Amino acid sequence: MKGYFIQIICFSFLLCSCFGTLTQNYELSDSYVRVLFRKWIDRNNRDYPSIEEYQYRMTIFKENYIKILKMNEIFEEDMSFEANKFADMTEEEFQQKILMKSQPPPVHPKSRYIRIPDEIKQQLPDEFDWRTQKAVTPVKDQGSVGTCWAFSTVQNVESQWFLRNNNSMLTNLSVEQVVDCDGMQNPVTSQADCGVYGGWPFLAFQYLIAQGGIANETVYSYCSGLKTPCEPCNAPGYNDSLCGPPIPFCYIKDSCESKLDVTKFVPGLKVVDWKAIEEDEETIAAALMTIGPLSVALNAEMLQFYHKGIFDPRLCNPKNLDHAVLLVGFGIEGKKPYWIVKNSWGVKWGEGGYFRILRGKGVCGINTQVTSAVLE
Repeated sequence: MKGYFIQIICFSFLLCSCFGTLTQNYELSDSYVRVLFRKWIDRNNRDYPSIEEYQYRMTIFKENYIKILKMNEIFEEDMSFEANKFADMTEEEFQQKILMKSQPPPVHPKSRYIRIPDEIKQQLPDEFDWRTQKAVTPVKDQGSVGTCWAFSTVQNVESQWFLRNNNSMLTNLSVEQVVDCDGMQNPVTSQADCGVYGGWPFLAFQYLIAQGGIANETVYSYCSGLKTPCEPCNAPGYNDSLCGPPIPFCYIKDSCESKLDVTKFVPGLKVVDWKAIEEDEETIAAALMTIGPLSVALNAEMLQFYHKGIFDPRLCNPKNLDHAVLLVGFGIEGKKPYWIVKNSWGVKWGEGGYFRILRGKGVCGINTQVTSAVLE
């Protein structure tokens, strides 16, 4: 958490250091803000429990709106930001509710890393996108909980299953099963899967190996981040010391022990291993083309208001990973190479639920935790 506050200070310094180049004075009248906020509430179906909460959220909205205007002037040639569904949240709330606790990239044994032949890396095309081959399921929305790691894991398996079946079976698999049932942990490295509090795809792959299968989304539907959520108890094996205090109130009927039915697993779908890809981004691009969409993690603190363009913030600690997503392609715009990344914040966020991020410079640690499941 200390690293997170340092990031906030650094980001504030970035804005301040650029004020000399700003051409506009961003003073907004209260009446103008009220109109903007009312329109934003209507677009995002917000409802606050009290007038005090309404006023508090409007104050945050105003601060964020001014910040967005400033960022759009600073980064106008590269990317743009907007008052999206996170515009009434402080940076701290966004970190606590949407992202995970930031941690350094895990280090894996050398035997875990896939070797990609040099000839493949030397013959990379300018662009590649698994979406054009219909190998990527639709964008989902994790809601207001830190379950991105489970989405990243499951979406990787979905694409692997599609490719395993000769591009004929694109199936939405159960993210909720992984959230509810995966209590995998590595106390030696202080890493664990913690349900709505965060986790790691490489550990989730190990859960799927041990469990022996996964249900589809229809059988075991996602509910943790919905407005009327389920309240499952922590997964078997939940580690208090690594994850924090367990959920104080929960229902057995919403939990893994009541909902998991191994007889309803997708027939034939078995994760038998998992692999990692080294940090060299040409290797990652070659692996993406060879293996399929890849699970990746990054520092996502500055993605809160992302709208479009090639994401390339000037301050972003690559060693503070707090979000997991799915790498689906790459390309070049002008002279800028970029990755295409599938997020789990809904289709109204970013570029239809996706974002592009600068490729080749390890921006925000996008290259430091790249993994994939291996299917039977």
